[in-house]
Amino acid sequence: MILVTACAAPDPAPTEPSPTGATQARAVKPPPPAPEFTGVVTSRTSSVISAQVQGRIEKLSIHAGQQIKAGELVAKLDETELKTKLDQARGQAKSNEQAALMEAGSFGAQASAARQKMVAEARLHKLGVSSRMAVTSARAEYAQIGSQGGAAMAKAITAKAAREQSEKDLAKAAIVAPIDGIVTNIKAREGEIAQVGTPLARVFDPSDLIIRFAVPREHRADLQLGQRVELAIEGNKRLVWATVTNISGAQEPPINFTVVEADIDDGKLAPGELTVASVGRVRIADARGARQ
Repeated sequence: MILVTACAAPDPAPTEPSPTGATQARAVKPPPPAPEFTGVVTSRTSSVISAQVQGRIEKLSIHAGQQIKAGELVAKLDETELKTKLDQARGQAKSNEQAALMEAGSFGAQASAARQKMVAEARLHKLGVSSRMAVTSARAEYAQIGSQGGAAMAKAITAKAAREQSEKDLAKAAIVAPIDGIVTNIKAREGEIAQVGTPLARVFDPSDLIIRFAVPREHRADLQLGQRVELAIEGNKRLVWATVTNISGAQEPPINFTVVEADIDDGKLAPGELTVASVGRVRIADARGARQ
């Protein structure tokens, strides 16, 4: 028994873990999240409402987000100064037009006589009775009277145009919407003096919405024309899909971003789901999202 025990194989020595062997499964890093960009809903068609004449804003009839029709009143300018200018223009135009017309009529009669004289001198010269100098002098007189008559008629036309312009300026005191749409970007207040060309507000046509967003330079290569993007609006559980239609080629330092526009399929929107100036998060659609 002792002999059998002595001849038995010894127990194997405990093995130590290999310093180069893996002790647990390697952790798989999740893919980086898709980049997000801040997008603003706007419209492909818009128009600036501006003052066409100078005047104090007497009444502002709009507010942000208001739906408005083309031709509806936006603002009313004080007409006091415009009416004064029109009264003066009408008075001056009336007297100037009458004087100019009378002057033109007088020159017309003189021109007729001068022409007859010029024709007579030309005939006499052919008969050898009148000198060439007399013919030349008659022609010069006729031309001078004709130019004076033309200047008189020009005065009459100028006076009439000044009156008509004053009438148009008075009509422009009522500022109306140029297109149907939604009012945004109101920059005027009642009591302010509006100069010619001063922008009062902007009207966006909500029937053709787009997304406009800025993409940093490092993500510019991720976008292509025709690519789909998704827009998430806070408070709206449903994603809005759009197709990239324009990528700005300019990247001005130190900003270094590209402005991108994507067209929204308006036909798939619920009534009131999106409005102009809505802000949300834009992400580039992956292969799974593009098939949805």
